[in-house]
Amino acid sequence: MLFSSLALLTFLPAVFGQSWQQYLDGLVQALNASNLTSLASASAALNSSSEGQLVAESLSTGNWTVFAPNNQAFSSTPVNLTSDASSVGDLLSYHVVHGNFTDQTSPYPTITLGRTLLNNSSLVQLEGNDSQVLAWSKGTTGIFVLNNGTIVSVVNTTAYQNLQILVIDSVLKLPQTLSNTLVNSTYELTDLAGALLSIKGPADNSTTLLDVLDNAHGITLFAPNNSAIATANSSGGLPSNATTLISLFGNHVIDGTTVYSSEFSNRKNYTSASGEPFVFKTNSSGTYVSSAGSNWARIMRSDVLTSNGVVHVLNSVLLDTKIDLVAASSAYQSATSVAASLTTETGPVGVAPTTTTTSTTT
Repeated sequence: MLFSSLALLTFLPAVFGQSWQQYLDGLVQALNASNLTSLASASAALNSSSEGQLVAESLSTGNWTVFAPNNQAFSSTPVNLTSDASSVGDLLSYHVVHGNFTDQTSPYPTITLGRTLLNNSSLVQLEGNDSQVLAWSKGTTGIFVLNNGTIVSVVNTTAYQNLQILVIDSVLKLPQTLSNTLVNSTYELTDLAGALLSIKGPADNSTTLLDVLDNAHGITLFAPNNSAIATANSSGGLPSNATTLISLFGNHVIDGTTVYSSEFSNRKNYTSASGEPFVFKTNSSGTYVSSAGSNWARIMRSDVLTSNGVVHVLNSVLLDTKIDLVAASSAYQSATSVAASLTTETGPVGVAPTTTTTSTTT
């Protein structure tokens, strides 16, 4: 997706003339001095893989925010800091966000999302080969990360040259596949997973709707929770015909575009995978979504991150079974075209101004 640019100063090298190796050595020393010795060991391991070296080189210029697990966090995780340098690089990449997010005067949304360095295609399948995002918020006790259904608290802050370092009390978990996320009991979406797994295409009895969503690159799923599915079943709201079910659940999906909560109110038009328009509204009781004038469903939990997109948990099923294949195809082609543009996001995702954009040439 396209975003506006930050000030040019954002991109000025923080340590002009200094090699990434020198920078990494200095960072390791600074982490050790801040009693972040486990993270220092993990950071030193970046030098032993080509992926890790790219991470270190990226960190040496620009502005970055690092969510830095403390020693206790590393002691309670099975992460091995020495046996697999590539995995360490992926793990640390997900703890690094492009931009400075410690300025409390900035009008950031309730849930802020930043683009991380994690871009391993075996772990991230977002549209346009975008890097994975990280979500966090601010409460009465300070900043906390929304990570895989758990709350990870920021317990301290420090800095190193161009890095703002937010010390956290847990090692962050990478977003999982959509199917793994739906069966995670934290989100109460197991009934939806079962429903999507039971729906098969008319021409292929081996491919389920869940398979299709799992393999999409860039997907937004408005996911009715178990209570919503049960209510719809008991009231006859869910059709029994597979083709109609595909249309109905298609009206819970934006295909080819990952839409986070920060983008609900940006006045963009979003079209479902069944070709129906989405509408959002927010009032004192929360944020709601509707498909083509169907019933309104409240978004109970937003920004559940997956390897190929995002899930927003609903309290009811969107009872819209209409389908417009022309509109669906047009929306997907438009999303694919937008995703083909190169973007460098240096601020909150979906909050302008955040990026410099350069179109690709073919």
